[in-house]
Amino acid sequence: MSGSPADAGDADGDAAGRRRRFAAPPRGGRAGAGAVSMFAAASLVLALSGVVTGAATPARAQAYTQAVPSGPPIRLFPPPETMAVPDVGAGAGRVLDDPLASPGPSAAPLALMPLPTPPPAHTPSFDVVPIVVPPSAIAVETLGPLDPDGAGPLAGTAGLGNDPWRGIPRAEVLALLPELPTLTPSPAVKELQRRLLLSRGSPAAAPGEPEPTRRFGALRVETLAAMGDPRGAADLAALLPEAMTADEAAARALTDAELLAGPLDCAAATERAKPFSGPYWQRLELFCRLRAGRIGGGMPTEAGAAPVGDDLAFEMLREQPGGDPDFLRVAEAMAGGPAPRLRSLKDPSPLTLAALRTLQAGLPPDVLSLTDPARLAAVASNNGADPATRVTAAERAAVALFLDSRRLAEAYRAAPAKGDELLRLKDAAARDRTARTRALVQQAMLAAMGGGRRVELAGLALELLDPPMLAGPVGAVVADLLDTLSPTPDAAALAPAAARLCFALDRADKGKRWYDLALRSRPTAEVARLWPLAVIALGPPPGGGALGLAGWLDESLRGADPEGRARVAGQLALLQAMGVTVPEEAWRRTADSEETAPTPADARPPTADPALWQRLAEASADRRVGETALAALLLLGNAGPAGTPPAVVARVVGALRAVGLDSDARAIAREAAAALAG
Repeated sequence: MSGSPADAGDADGDAAGRRRRFAAPPRGGRAGAGAVSMFAAASLVLALSGVVTGAATPARAQAYTQAVPSGPPIRLFPPPETMAVPDVGAGAGRVLDDPLASPGPSAAPLALMPLPTPPPAHTPSFDVVPIVVPPSAIAVETLGPLDPDGAGPLAGTAGLGNDPWRGIPRAEVLALLPELPTLTPSPAVKELQRRLLLSRGSPAAAPGEPEPTRRFGALRVETLAAMGDPRGAADLAALLPEAMTADEAAARALTDAELLAGPLDCAAATERAKPFSGPYWQRLELFCRLRAGRIGGGMPTEAGAAPVGDDLAFEMLREQPGGDPDFLRVAEAMAGGPAPRLRSLKDPSPLTLAALRTLQAGLPPDVLSLTDPARLAAVASNNGADPATRVTAAERAAVALFLDSRRLAEAYRAAPAKGDELLRLKDAAARDRTARTRALVQQAMLAAMGGGRRVELAGLALELLDPPMLAGPVGAVVADLLDTLSPTPDAAALAPAAARLCFALDRADKGKRWYDLALRSRPTAEVARLWPLAVIALGPPPGGGALGLAGWLDESLRGADPEGRARVAGQLALLQAMGVTVPEEAWRRTADSEETAPTPADARPPTADPALWQRLAEASADRRVGETALAALLLLGNAGPAGTPPAVVARVVGALRAVGLDSDARAIAREAAAALAG
């Protein structure tokens, strides 16, 4: 191609021809319009055919991809902004860009025009929409705002659920909390109560209910401290600073519990004392100051300063009426004065006992007149006390679950033996079932080498266990000794009592080994009484245990007196509460011959509080977890499952299972069945 004018003219002519071919024709024109219309119609038909037929078959798709080369999308219609609206008057439209020309670098991407969506083949009918049956009527109870003291370290399944106090007004809860048992020998009861008090949640106030004199959170802290759980009480108090600063009684209860359990966290106690004033908190401050110095010697003082005993704090406390003179005498000894000589200590304060333990000072014998297990535990942990005093205090505190099995075993080992007492233990046990005798049996068992002697001593230790001791620390110390024996035929005489003890302590595997040995070697009434306990501890046998139930009844009722029949009826009630089917014939067999009909299993015993009995039934039926647990704990009381009528325990077990507290129900039933199996 040359650059001559002629060539330029030819080029202009070719461009003009192309513009004429792609110019928009006038309305009614056939050349360009027909081509574009046919092209658009063909595209529309293809698109609609895809909509109607769905996706193409794989073979057709493969053939299409082979026939049409792949590449960028091809515009089927010009962009709307470049399309000229035909001008009827002018007879010609705007010249369009050449679709065959290569787009420049700034060309916009080509876009497809949306295709019309075909209408649905069938319009849905509302006649086929399912009709939802409305739920049954819901009882609505209007309650006021939530109590602000609902914090707790346990939530969800760790506690008693997300809303344990649903459905019970705050005023009723506040009236019942102070009645909870604090001296129970039952680990199952104590654990359920602990989880109830530490669970997150609070009862709602009724509309118009006045503010209570004592808050829900403060009462929870005070109850935890009173039942011997200062750590749980402190954890809860840390979440309720507002309630604690407004309730001096709860703050003192927590501080006393920490003093008795020891050692006291003086920093936390001092912080807790800030909102309050008075002699109690001044004595506490003095104790912490003295303990921070050289305990048992003279505290460092500046040159020329008066001795600590003449400190202003001492003078102020001496002059206050109704003070604590015993504590002041011990405090002077902590400050470097002479050792205290206390001839009598019948009602020592927690602060006095904590100071005596710090000094490891001796205690007068009349300290055992104490009935408070928390203070008895403080006596037992004082290494300066007489070993005989310590072992008695330790066992009494352990029975009430204020001392664990490790510290009880230490007190047992420290009890002194006189002469040949360890060789005459059988005679001693027959006339003296005291803590000292149990301690000597433990010492003899640890020292015995022969297998026969060890089996004899283990049998003596089992005989000395009273029913309330089985599930707690006293029983745990004996069970630890049993672990040194194997359940072999040589120890068959121990098997029934050993199985009973292990089941009571929830040591199911070890209990089963002793129970199997008892079944193989001693098919007696003593072994037969173990069957309900084994079913509760291990679960019902295959087939529901109907055959075992009949055999147990035959053996247990043979020659039974009225007391024995009542015990069997109580065991039946526990089994039924745990889900074991008890036929009507079994209930008839437990009735006295003079009775026309057996007592119904759900009848309220005369000793059970009728109001609590009814509250338990209604709360469990409505699945009010907190109220059910509260009523159950109050019905069991300080006697616990081992000392409560079996009919009451069975009602409690069934109610707890109804609200989902199955593990607590089984533990309570297990303790009651262990007491009945003896």
